[in-house]
Amino acid sequence: WPTNDGLTLVIVGWPYAEFETNKKDIEGNFLAALNRAPAFGDRLRAGKREDRFYGMAVPNFFRKPYGPGWALVGDAAYNKDFITAQGISDAFHQAERCADALDASFSGTRPFDDAMKDMQTHRDDRALNGGIYEFTCQFASMQPPPPEMQQLLAAVSGNREASDGFARVFSGVVSPAEFFSEENVKRIFAMTH
Repeated sequence: WPTNDGLTLVIVGWPYAEFETNKKDIEGNFLAALNRAPAFGDRLRAGKREDRFYGMAVPNFFRKPYGPGWALVGDAAYNKDFITAQGISDAFHQAERCADALDASFSGTRPFDDAMKDMQTHRDDRALNGGIYEFTCQFASMQPPPPEMQQLLAAVSGNREASDGFARVFSGVVSPAEFFSEENVKRIFAMTH
């Protein structure tokens, strides 16, 4: 990704199971990963590294997002791997719900704990029942998907409408539960035959 001062950010990811081993030689493992994409690796090697390597395993968690005199939104309240790039969207959504809950509390419409508990319930339902939390954790594992998912992704890759739908999952417009529903999967396979 292009970033400040004409620099470019390059990200290499590994499965969580490899993190402890790979962090012992970050540069060597980074360069080894580039060998799997030789043309890109050659371009990168022609450049100059401007800073040290940064990285970490990202914990996935839910926290209680409120208490007496405080409230949490975004990654402080609920975090999932950044591989699906929905953290900022989650933070904005949660901030809006938090503002509504605080307004209800400060205006005397609802007790603080009730309003904030509803905010938490909505956040958890959206993440868990919509499937984005599980989808993100599975995707971030960087393990091959099950054969049924591989077949679906093959059907998606050859179909513009289905590809757009899959992109909508990553943008947070469509929930994984909706995209991977039985009727949508049947529709995608029907489009490829």
